Amino acid sequence: MRRWLLADMRVFFSHPAPMYCDNQNFIQIAHNSVFHERTKHIEIDCHLTRHHLKHVTITLPFVPSSLQIADFFTKAHSISRFHFLVGKFSMLVVAAS
Repeated sequence: MRRWLLADMRVFFSHPAPMYCDNQNFIQIAHNSVFHERTKHIEIDCHLTRHHLKHVTITLPFVPSSLQIADFFTKAHSISRFHFLVGKFSMLVVAAS
């Protein structure tokens, strides 16, 4: 969504940026303003997302919660889940000696 900042640095994208989402209701509301009329509270982020979808600067592909890489930064994990998420970042875990 900060394409203008990248454009100032002469970095240009020819395709929309994917914003992976694990909430199918949010994806439907963002794509269809009719759903907006039936929702009680719509936050500013939904309006901003809808704006960028309309202008084709982003896409909202669905990703199951179990594959949501952002969880690495927001939740505590078991060792196996931690290693799985670290692998998604192409990072190495170095054991302390």
